[in-house]
Amino acid sequence: MRRRCIQEFKTLLAEVLTAEAAGEVSEDGKSILNSWSTAKPLLKPDPRYNKMPRKEREVLWRRYADEMLRRQKLAPDQREERHIESKNRGSVDSGRFPAGSRRIHERR
Repeated sequence: MRRRCIQEFKTLLAEVLTAEAAGEVSEDGKSILNSWSTAKPLLKPDPRYNKMPRKEREVLWRRYADEMLRRQKLAPDQREERHIESKNRGSVDSGRFPAGSRRIHERR
């Protein structure tokens, strides 16, 4: 029973605390990923919120929020890294010679 409640609460978090929703920041710098008091009103109307023991709600939210923030931080770095790798691979890995160093075969 407890595992099911935890899993359902995690599903609720994933449904409500999306990247788009996390992008909305209030004037005082609060978002659903850095403020439990901001996230709670969005979660509270759902029945899965009340099934979760009160003392565990914020703990699970914090873990989820930390993971989301970590992913958001890594995402731009990974995109940049892939872009650099693809640029470097472009001519070398494709079997072509880098520009300016093409070999000319003479016919004899």
